Amino acid sequence: MNSLIPMTDVAALRAVGIAYPSTVHGWRWLFRNRHERGLGDAFRRIGRRIVVDPERYRELVRDRASA
Repeated sequence: MNSLIPMTDVAALRAVGIAYPSTVHGWRWLFRNRHERGLGDAFRRIGRRIVVDPERYRELVRDRASA
């Protein structure tokens, strides 16, 4: 099972190897523009909380970089 990390927990995101975006503001911007960036599947909404699936995020970023 994948671990989901709250989008606002930048330290935990860095701990799993995701260094960018480096601020909560940057993560919020990325969430608002997730579909334009091709990252829609990396985010989930649990109630009011927005979480990131780090494995899926890395896959999508890697696929986007190779395209």
